[in-house]
Amino acid sequence: MDENQIRSLVESLPPALQAFVKGSDIASPSGYLGSTFIHPITLSLMAAAAIAGGAASARDVETGVAELMLSRPLRRTSWLGAELMAMLVQVTIVAVMGLIGALIAISTVDALAPVAIGSLLLTAVPLWLLFAGIGAVTALAASFSRTGAKAIGWGTAFALVAYALDYLAQVWGVAEPLGPLSVMHWYRPATILGQGIVPGSTWAVLIGVAVVAAGLALAVTSRREVAP
Repeated sequence: MDENQIRSLVESLPPALQAFVKGSDIASPSGYLGSTFIHPITLSLMAAAAIAGGAASARDVETGVAELMLSRPLRRTSWLGAELMAMLVQVTIVAVMGLIGALIAISTVDALAPVAIGSLLLTAVPLWLLFAGIGAVTALAASFSRTGAKAIGWGTAFALVAYALDYLAQVWGVAEPLGPLSVMHWYRPATILGQGIVPGSTWAVLIGVAVVAAGLALAVTSRREVAP
């Protein structure tokens, strides 16, 4: 089966199924590889790392670790800053593992050879930013929570709503205007791989979400009570 046949097959699928690859032309090398960046397994692994890391401060409050640590001359913002850095390390590890897999794919699969390594690296950065933002939102939720489970629940809810809203905006005309409200809307890996550039709006939104959420989390934590 050649590329045109694959493309025709994909185009014949219902819009509800096409939306899972965000309109990517999976018959092309960039579209096929780009679809792996938004595969449910990829998104689940990245979300698990981001949400678990973002909820760490709430778990520390729940277990009394936070109260013990802050009994020393350690500022609350420094404590949460370290938690945020640890979350970013977790997200980075998962993202790098996925990137290594993609690099192996383009170096061993002839059909993927046209994909430039530079474009592949560029595609991974917004993915990292997307989940850094989700982790920061979870950290913000954790700053209001006294249990890790509640923080994880809020972080998971945010990620699921973002995914669902982006999906619905692609298949339901009524929801289409709401698409930009989802952070997932701003990440289109197949387009980045194909064009080799990241739109300025993508940088602005993904960086903005991460910075604002982290800043609010630090501000709230600086005034919160950490006794379990």
